[in-house]
Amino acid sequence: MTMGAIVLAAGSSRRFGDDKRKSLLGSGKTILATSIENVASCFDEVLVVLRSGDHDFGSVLESSLSDPAITFYCAPDSAKGMAHSLANAIHQVKNWNAAAILLGDMPFLKQETIGLLLTSYSQSEGQQPIVIPTKDGTHGHPVIFHHRYFADIEKLEGDTGARAVIQANLDKVIEVPVDDEGIVRDIDTPEDI
Repeated sequence: MTMGAIVLAAGSSRRFGDDKRKSLLGSGKTILATSIENVASCFDEVLVVLRSGDHDFGSVLESSLSDPAITFYCAPDSAKGMAHSLANAIHQVKNWNAAAILLGDMPFLKQETIGLLLTSYSQSEGQQPIVIPTKDGTHGHPVIFHHRYFADIEKLEGDTGARAVIQANLDKVIEVPVDDEGIVRDIDTPEDI
């Protein structure tokens, strides 16, 4: 079975004022491309979730990243909110053993952090865990879900992500303290770059 990552990039970027996914960082790469590249080498497969009308954008990204492990998926219910996009995505990866849920606007996440989370998951896989990184007691991303929770994630609605699934399974949560501001630092406005 597969350990994969779902990169959620189907939001509307209202606070940013433009399509932040295409905005450039100091490296010259876009926010979304950097977020994807940071995780691609750590997982067997990566599913990047785009807006329902983003087929052309997905093609451009696919050709620029040129990694066969990365798949782009336009979520049909993306306009209904993050939970709907996530539910659509989980439906596409039912064969995965576990899924790490990441946000496409978090390009500062360190690969070492992902390694720590994957190690924690593999050491406790038999417990069917939900692995969450923490920075100074604050939960961040990515969150790794055992496939046991996929059916619950598929039922999510609205714009809250998988928080309800975590709350309903607190006894399965494993918190991993990390020294990585990137787990909580996302880009909502141009000033965040």
